[in-house]
Amino acid sequence: MRQLVGARAFVMFLQFLSLPILTRLLSIEDFAIVALGMVIPHFANTFSDSGFGKSLIRLQKFDHAEWSTVFWFLAAVGAGLAGIVMLAAPFYANATGVPELFAVMIVLALLPFLQSLSAVYQAWIERDFGYKKIANIMMISGLVSLATAICLALLGFGYWALVIQQILLVAVQFAAYAYVSEFRPKLTFHPKLLHLHFGFGVNTLLFSGIMAIQKQLPIIAFNQLFGTLAVSLWSMSERLSRFPKIGAVGPFSRVAMVAMSRQWRDGAGAADTGQTYLASSRLLAIFLFPCLIVAAFHARPVFAWVLSEPWGDVAPLFGLAVPALLAELVSSIGGKVFMAANRTDLRLRMSIERFILGTILFLLALPFGLEAAIAVRSIFAVIYMPRYWRYMNKCVPLSIMSEAKVLVLPACVGLVAAILGHYIRAPWDFSTLQDCAVVVCLCIIATGVTVLLTYRQIVNDMAWLRNSTK
Repeated sequence: MRQLVGARAFVMFLQFLSLPILTRLLSIEDFAIVALGMVIPHFANTFSDSGFGKSLIRLQKFDHAEWSTVFWFLAAVGAGLAGIVMLAAPFYANATGVPELFAVMIVLALLPFLQSLSAVYQAWIERDFGYKKIANIMMISGLVSLATAICLALLGFGYWALVIQQILLVAVQFAAYAYVSEFRPKLTFHPKLLHLHFGFGVNTLLFSGIMAIQKQLPIIAFNQLFGTLAVSLWSMSERLSRFPKIGAVGPFSRVAMVAMSRQWRDGAGAADTGQTYLASSRLLAIFLFPCLIVAAFHARPVFAWVLSEPWGDVAPLFGLAVPALLAELVSSIGGKVFMAANRTDLRLRMSIERFILGTILFLLALPFGLEAAIAVRSIFAVIYMPRYWRYMNKCVPLSIMSEAKVLVLPACVGLVAAILGHYIRAPWDFSTLQDCAVVVCLCIIATGVTVLLTYRQIVNDMAWLRNSTK
């Protein structure tokens, strides 16, 4: 766990250092092209492991023929997805009115193929709690891809620097997973061995597809109605939101998935599984909510100083998107409960319901402007959380009140700090750098106060998660 958190923090630090360089070397238009070019490849990526990789982790016994069959099946799926992305490239470039997207998508078609090849190797490593190996791979791939992107940007490659960064990140991870994993596929294929994974995989696959559409829909809608500038600002807001996902949520999700799968024991460990969800959610809320809530209100000077002045306009969009981001962080852990309980059908039903309702509200808000659409998206995400917990509580014996309670204190501390920040900043004519320093201090103080108020609970939660993975 510590290794994963450390690796994610390292990757986050690298991105934090490189992003100011890239935003100054590349144009806003370059970021828009890559954001639009990633729409279909990103959607294809969600199908790359067909849910089979996570299904393999749940198996108690290793069957070489079964794992080999899944590997070759996923290799075929990845090749098919790459072909679909290539075929869609000319039509998509014409529909968006951005001709550069044709070549960009042809190259990005490699992503789902490489992801498919990586899935079984990664599942093997995770199944053996090889988090140190995964951490090292993450750091190496992050360093190589980011360094290459900066070099290409310095040489004037424009948006291709960002495209190659995406390809290298996945390619290095695939090569490393294949090298480090002890699994080697045999030249065998038994279709019957896939049957066990189809129920789990199909539901997980459909869920991932719905989430991908939900994530990419704003990019397409904003491009059609508001132009590439809106796409650039929104994609940068999304890029910035990855920092908490990379730094904390990813490691918690991976560890929680394996821990919950072992705790579940055909339902006998439902209470322990629920406790793992509460502990993970509480720790995420304590360390992320205060800082993100402060940033939602006061991020403009930070973005203007770090990214350059033209990117300061990302701040209001990011602020409006923060409530949805917080809901997503909590839901990411809850998703592991459905998977451990083998109730992916329940999670799929919930996701369809949430997608339909959320999309209707989002589309209704679009005529009122970019900010209105993002605000409605966030409001719906927060309002839907009790409904989400109601679905999850069909798997574990937790009340909605107990689940909401773990979020209240961190959220309140963040709001108080954000309000105080307004009174601290308003009377003074700070420079951008000074203003940025004040906001960073507010984030640190808000998080520190939350930690002090919940220190004993943090110790208990960390002990619970540590014991759960033994």
